[in-house]
Amino acid sequence: MYLSEALMDYVAAFSQWGFLMAFLFCLVSSINKENKYPVYLSVLMLCSYIVSSYVKLLDNLYLNWALYDFVTIIALFTLQHFIVLQRTKVFQFLVLALISNAVLTLILYYDIYVLYTYEPWWYWSVYSIGVNIIDVLMMLSLVFNQLKINRFSEKL
Repeated sequence: MYLSEALMDYVAAFSQWGFLMAFLFCLVSSINKENKYPVYLSVLMLCSYIVSSYVKLLDNLYLNWALYDFVTIIALFTLQHFIVLQRTKVFQFLVLALISNAVLTLILYYDIYVLYTYEPWWYWSVYSIGVNIIDVLMMLSLVFNQLKINRFSEKL
């Protein structure tokens, strides 16, 4: 079942709320600790999702989301290059998840706006469910990284 446009606002609000909670958890649990990398990762993801919801750089919604995913990946690697972030498993998972989201979004854009497919088919459900599951997994990876649940975060 694909998500209709009426539900998209609620799903976007849930994603923003989830990344906000992950950021606040990382912020509170990193007080009096030297390692602030989880806070930097979570604030970058939070800013990316909030800005992508309100600032439209491109006219098409799907291209806008894919662009923000790629901009976030570039920001992650830039911060890692300047030794603000470390290349941990969570860092690698976030990059992989953002690439997956961007690829799924670009395929959906191609399907709707290039192939002019107007009838819902199985890929629309794969996209709707896949992108949202990936978003939730990114939120959980930020929290579990801070909790230091290594076995579960490695399996994730």
